[in-house]
Amino acid sequence: MRHVTVERDDWTPWYERTKAELAQLAQAEIHVGILSSAGGELLKIAAVHEFGATIHPRNAKNLAIPLSPRARGRSPRDFNDLWTYDNGEDRFLVRDKGKTGLEFLYLLLPSVTIPERSFIRAGYDGNKDLLAKACENAVRRVVLGELTAEQACHNIGTAAVAMIKKYMRTVQPAKGNITLASAPGKTTPLVQTGRLRDSITYEVTGL
Repeated sequence: MRHVTVERDDWTPWYERTKAELAQLAQAEIHVGILSSAGGELLKIAAVHEFGATIHPRNAKNLAIPLSPRARGRSPRDFNDLWTYDNGEDRFLVRDKGKTGLEFLYLLLPSVTIPERSFIRAGYDGNKDLLAKACENAVRRVVLGELTAEQACHNIGTAAVAMIKKYMRTVQPAKGNITLASAPGKTTPLVQTGRLRDSITYEVTGL
């Protein structure tokens, strides 16, 4: 009597699953940065940091740049004892400080140019190799059956967000003179409050 041995076909299910998952992964898109869900104000702030901007006054001749902690978050209209001081190079809003001199509250400027402080593009450029490794690792785990395409996308998105946040904390460009004057002692303009950094996230589309 002949014995017939039937071997289980493990290759075909693996191939079909892997093929389907990789096809799904190929059509997925991972968007990383300050997304629309963050709101208009934060998107504007992010755009100014990323690309720079020149700000002009809307309803006045000059922008009033706070120089004193007393002035931050307040308008010159909140003070009734300010007067204009011109030193020949710059104009200031000041008030008398007893008999000892003047208190400089605001610097008056016709416009302010905020330098580019890219964090999305620069964070990507500085971490392309690491991000490529994260992608390779995610694809490898899909092939091994450890991750689905969706899980792989979330792993890649999480890695990209972490890289950009780390870049913001550790590789900071210097502030401009105006920013230093209005916020002395702080040299990390992208993480003063953490609000911008904490708003960096990702979303996966196309799955």
